[in-house]
Amino acid sequence: MQEGYVMEGQERDVTAEDMEKINRYTRRAYGPGEVFVFSLVLCDNRVDRDGERFPVESLRKLQELFVGKTCIFDHQPTSQNQAARIFDTALEEDPHEMAEDGEPLTRLRARAYLPRLAGNREIMELIDSGMLKEVSVSCQVARRVCSLCGQEDCEHTPGETYGGQVACRLLLEPTDAFECSFVAVPAQKGAGVTKRYGQGFRPQGVTEKQWQALNEEARWGREYREALAQRVLKYSALVQPELPREVMKSAVKALGVRELETMGRTYEKMACKALPLRPQLAREAEAQPPENNRAYRI
Repeated sequence: MQEGYVMEGQERDVTAEDMEKINRYTRRAYGPGEVFVFSLVLCDNRVDRDGERFPVESLRKLQELFVGKTCIFDHQPTSQNQAARIFDTALEEDPHEMAEDGEPLTRLRARAYLPRLAGNREIMELIDSGMLKEVSVSCQVARRVCSLCGQEDCEHTPGETYGGQVACRLLLEPTDAFECSFVAVPAQKGAGVTKRYGQGFRPQGVTEKQWQALNEEARWGREYREALAQRVLKYSALVQPELPREVMKSAVKALGVRELETMGRTYEKMACKALPLRPQLAREAEAQPPENNRAYRI
């Protein structure tokens, strides 16, 4: 996956077929003169900077998934950041250039539109001038396997050579496409692709087994911190009953583990002094009988 980039601005007259596709996403029927259309390459089947690549079969699925998705800025998913919408996609094969596995170089191309409004004039000019050129896409795949052994968890490091073959990770079974972004510095060669995986992002060079162990340790840490927070809340309620619980909860959220440990011990000591902690049904010490029982004699 080399550069994802804008091909050109309003590259040709907008056809009736184009408008039919565009008007699937509009609330009223727009005419050709009301929209600005541009073409872009989203990604291809070459190995990217992360040592990963989409096989052609994955690109075919992404071709379907990216139709209707928005173009935004810097992967910030807010309505204010929406700049355009993709209305058509296609795969383009270049028989004169090959990808690393011997497949012909295949690009995922897209066409997007935005309304010709006064507020969009700057975006249109930046696209035409080449200033808004690099793009990056965000998507999700179900599997990420080694190109050499086909395993999801192995010792082959992407970018390293084994027996004359360079290892990479194949991104298989795309499940969703999120958006396409205009970026200043793309994540991959030229533009890169920001990829998200179904089980969460796993850093490069970390095996699946190591990643699971790290997640398990993180879970233990979260559970320990929660136990400390509950301890602080319990004893603070005894020591400072007039303090609203929501205020204390907000304060606890901002504390680290060491701070919570210290505060928990401090509140526990204060609670023991203010209200000795003893079982509610503890047996009272028996009263000593009088030296004689004269009052009870008949």
